[in-house]
Amino acid sequence: MFWKKGAALFLAAMLLLAGCSGEASLVRDAVVASLDNPNYDYQGTLKVTGNFEELLSLSGEGADGRVKAVLDALEAGVTFSGSQLDLNRAKVVLELNDDRVLREHGLWSGDDKAALEVLVDTNTTYLKSPLDEKYIAIDATALDPSEVDPEAVQAFQQKLNDLTFDFLKSYFAEYGFELSQVENHGKQTVTLPNDEEVEATHISITLDTKELINLLLYTAKDAASNAEVRSFAIDFLTAVKEFAEANGEEFELPAEDIEQTVDEALSSLQAAIDTFEQTYTVDELVEMAKEAGLTSLELKLDYYIDEDKLPVRSITELDLSFEDPSGELAVPISLGLESDTYAWNFGEASEFSFPAADETITLEQLAEQGEVDGLHKDGFLYAIVQELNKETGMIVFDLNEQTATLDGELQANVKPYQDPKTGATMVPFRFIGEAMGAEIGFDSDNKTATFEKGDVHIVLTNGGSTAEVNGEAVKLAQPAVIKDGSFYVPLRFVSEQLGAEVTWIDEVKQALVEYEK
Repeated sequence: MFWKKGAALFLAAMLLLAGCSGEASLVRDAVVASLDNPNYDYQGTLKVTGNFEELLSLSGEGADGRVKAVLDALEAGVTFSGSQLDLNRAKVVLELNDDRVLREHGLWSGDDKAALEVLVDTNTTYLKSPLDEKYIAIDATALDPSEVDPEAVQAFQQKLNDLTFDFLKSYFAEYGFELSQVENHGKQTVTLPNDEEVEATHISITLDTKELINLLLYTAKDAASNAEVRSFAIDFLTAVKEFAEANGEEFELPAEDIEQTVDEALSSLQAAIDTFEQTYTVDELVEMAKEAGLTSLELKLDYYIDEDKLPVRSITELDLSFEDPSGELAVPISLGLESDTYAWNFGEASEFSFPAADETITLEQLAEQGEVDGLHKDGFLYAIVQELNKETGMIVFDLNEQTATLDGELQANVKPYQDPKTGATMVPFRFIGEAMGAEIGFDSDNKTATFEKGDVHIVLTNGGSTAEVNGEAVKLAQPAVIKDGSFYVPLRFVSEQLGAEVTWIDEVKQALVEYEK
C-alpha cells in the first residue's frame, strides 16, 4: 500500500496549495471533485532540468559518459499515460523520451522506445516492459512477515485511506490561506489527447520562498487549533489501536489517554510555533535561506478547470537555484521540474484487465530461478532482476592493522600496505585473485602475474608502468612489485577490472571490495 500513502501525501500537498480563498478556491473545488470521482484517463510529460554538470562538480563527482546519458534522459523527460479506475486500481505506462543510456548498456533493443507498464490492483503491483512476455507480480501482503490475515490488513489499510481522504477533503474545503499571486486568465480551449476540445477556466498560482514560508506557518498554526485536525488524529490513533489489539499486538497507549496525547501534541506544536515566531520573522527566514545559498525558488501551478469543476489539465513548474557557499563554483546551480498532465473521460475511464496467474512471475520465482523465463534478456527488468539475484562477497583490507577479512573471516598471512609515494593500496595477487574467483597464474622467469575471470584477462609485470587488459596496454598509477617474497598488485586497478566495486574509507584507512561471486 506504499503507493497509496504516497498518493495521499501528494494530494494533501496539492490541496494545501489549492485549498485557499479567492480565485484559488476554484482549484480547490476541482481537486476535491476529482477525489470524489477517481475514474478517468490521463496523459502527460515529466522532466527534470538544470546545469547538472556543475552540481556534480560541487559534489566532487565528474560526469562520465554513463552519468551524462542518464542526465540527458532526465532532461528529455518521461511520457506517461494510463487510466485510474478507482483509488485501488490503476494503470500507467512510462516511456523514456531518450533511451540511449539503456541501449548503450545493452538494456534495451528494438524499434520502440524503452517503456514500463505498471498495473495496480489493490495490494498487487504488476510490472512489464514491451519486450517481456510476462509481468512481474509484487504482492504487498506476501512481503508482510507477520501472520495477520491479509484480508484484515487490506480492510485496515482501506479504513485508514478513507479516513485520511475524507479528512483532507473536509479540512481543505475550509482552508483560508490567501495566496498573493493568483490570476484568473479566463476561459481557454484545451485540446485533450483524445482530440476533444474543452472550454476551461485557466487559473495560475505562483509561490516564491516567502509565500511558501507563510503558507507553512499558517498551516501549522491552523492545525494546532483546528478541531477537525484533533478529531482526525484521535480517530486515526484509535483505528490503529483497535487493529493492533485485534491481532494480538500491544498498543502502549490506553484508549482513555489517546485524546490527552493528541491534545498535548497539539499544545506542544502551538508552543513551538509561538517560540519560532518570537525568534524569527518571515523576512529573516528568507534572508537566512539566501545566506545558505538559496538564490531563488519559484513554484508555478497552472490549472484548467472545466464547467463540471474538474481539472482537465494541470501544469507544474518548479525552478530552484542556489550558489555554492564555499565559493568553489563560479556560476549558480539551477534545478527544475516540469510536468504537464491532461485528464479526461471522468466517470468513463478506459477499462483494462489484469494478468492471469500464468502470465505473471512472482518475487519468489524470481529469487529461485537462475534464468528468468518470461523476461527478455535485452530488457532492463531482466537486468534489474539479475542484479538483485547476484551473490556478492566483501573483502576488507585494514591498512592500519595490515589485515584482510573475507566475508567477515580474518585471513592469515595476508598483509596489505599503502604505497608511501602514490597512496595506492597494494595486496598479494594470489589472495585477491582467488578471493574474487579468478583463475591466476605466475611466471617466475618473467615475473608476471595473470588474472582471468569471464571475458577479462589481465597481465601485470613486476615494476611495469602498464598492464595488459584483453591484449590492450593500460597505464598504471602504481606498478606491481615484489615485496617480502610476495607479488603485490594495486588493489583498485585489479579489483575494478574484474568487476568489483572498491570503496576507500580514509578515516580508518580501510579499503572495501564488493565483488560478484
